[in-house]
Amino acid sequence: MSKNKIEKKNLPNLVIITGLSGSGMSSATNAFEDLGFFCVDNLPLTMLPTFSRLLLPTSEETVAIEK
Repeated sequence: MSKNKIEKKNLPNLVIITGLSGSGMSSATNAFEDLGFFCVDNLPLTMLPTFSRLLLPTSEETVAIEK
């Protein structure tokens, strides 16, 4: 076994849920909310980089985004 181990960074979990109407996005979002994720519905794609940067200081939070 190698002594060099990759150190896991303490970064927030980011999940992006996409799909067509009726594909179960709302059910998936509800499941992530039940698991303690913070969910955002219909976030404009242009705001995704800004939103993800806002997550970095709070690495203890988990986030899911439904598009």
